[in-house]
Amino acid sequence: MEFSPIEKNGFNAYAGFWKRFCAGIVDTIVLIPVVIIFFYLESISISGAMIVAFISSALYSAYCVYFHYRYGATLGKMVSKIKVTNLDGSSINLRKAILRSSVDIGFAVLMVTAQIIAISHATPEEYLSAGWMERVEYITPLYPSWFGLVTIGSNVWVWGEFFVLLLNKRKRAIHDFIADTVVIKREYAEQDAQLRDNALRTS
Repeated sequence: MEFSPIEKNGFNAYAGFWKRFCAGIVDTIVLIPVVIIFFYLESISISGAMIVAFISSALYSAYCVYFHYRYGATLGKMVSKIKVTNLDGSSINLRKAILRSSVDIGFAVLMVTAQIIAISHATPEEYLSAGWMERVEYITPLYPSWFGLVTIGSNVWVWGEFFVLLLNKRKRAIHDFIADTVVIKREYAEQDAQLRDNALRTS
């Protein structure tokens, strides 16, 4: 599969750091109401808090996979006018959407497992009556010892993503190399789609 050209009409067709960063900010804002709802739900009981921890982690992973598969973009990417595509600009399939998020999902599984273990060791009265910041401070010492290594690994992964993205012309992060994808500006993705449609009609 050939790459879509780097430049089109004199402009770089690939989405750089800032467009992707803005997309991430918008996705965070979009999910704030869900986070608030989950905060109140996990105040009901310890078992409820463990269920909420699992659902919230699964929901974010499903959000990324579904929107990238269905639309080629999360809501944040739509606002930033960028799209995840195959190397030639065509739409990605479900397998690639999962592959693209696979490392993040792996870290999410480890983190939510550690969180559930920590919650299970919490005193119900103290945990359920605490505010958000107080709850974080209270539960942090209850995490299993291996959680520190997971946190370090996650930070290395995130910074590695930024580093790799900044060092190649097509602005591909590590997860793009894993899934054979690129992030392209939406206007150019639409142009590529039109060219492919025209080619199919004339073939």
